[in-house]
Amino acid sequence: MLFLFVAVSISAVGQNGYGPTNDSLYLGFYKDSIAMLERPTIVIAPFHPDRYMSEIDRNIAEGTQYTYNHTRGFFRKGLDNAILIGAKEYNEYVSMHADDPVINEDLDFMFKVISNPIVPYVAPVVAKDQGFKKTLANYWVKLQTNVDKGPEPGTRIERGQIVSVEDTRELITKAKIYNQILIDSMAPKYDANYFLFVNELDLLNAPKNQQALESENYDRVMKVHFTVFDSKGTELFSLFKKRYFSSHKNDLPAIITDEILPIGYEVIYSLDSYRFLQAGLTPLTKAEVELNASGKTGKLSPLSKFK
Repeated sequence: MLFLFVAVSISAVGQNGYGPTNDSLYLGFYKDSIAMLERPTIVIAPFHPDRYMSEIDRNIAEGTQYTYNHTRGFFRKGLDNAILIGAKEYNEYVSMHADDPVINEDLDFMFKVISNPIVPYVAPVVAKDQGFKKTLANYWVKLQTNVDKGPEPGTRIERGQIVSVEDTRELITKAKIYNQILIDSMAPKYDANYFLFVNELDLLNAPKNQQALESENYDRVMKVHFTVFDSKGTELFSLFKKRYFSSHKNDLPAIITDEILPIGYEVIYSLDSYRFLQAGLTPLTKAEVELNASGKTGKLSPLSKFK
């Protein structure tokens, strides 16, 4: 029932064309350029059940028969399906959240050899040996940055004055592989080019002030923490993606289709845009994007000069 509920909800939305599309996320690249690239295989692992942090389950379950395990299971499977839907056009994939005894055993092994350290978030840095042109690497980092950069925390002297800045950086849950046998065994087994580990899902209340909280009219934030490794086990990046929605939205199917699906696309786009730019596909200028969207471009060259 859990699988059918989530699958039907998301497939129905997909048929209605809701959520991010190639026009909204992938328009920055020519489709014929993307088509020239090989389709990599991504092994996608769900978060461990213990890494589900929610403040909204009571509101969702009110008037239903849902238990904590129900809502956690729906969101866990819903997020996995959303990422798979986002991945399928430009990638091959293996879902580790599957009704298969072999895959279940491998997922259990993954959880045994991966730790999830919680650290202050810092914007990812593309290493020099990762095959990027500098301008394209900087462009990718800019695409992923979703945290306002505040003053550096700590105590120091500025203009002759002692300045103390509290560390208020957001925290991110990362994945750390501490046994290389995971990669050595599973990369060839699944013919994997990348491993995408969803580390945590947060569903939190985010009122701007106490008055908003008391009025029960405020935003909630959905936050997905994830880490991507290459086929050698090298961490490429750890990110989180956030999406805000109304505190009045408590219908579970609606949250999955309206909020989970778009954030699943955002997760997979972080990897797709990484490999597009790494391969040298250069993003379009704003004017070219608008012209391409208008349908008046005629036949376009496969690549555009980075500007």
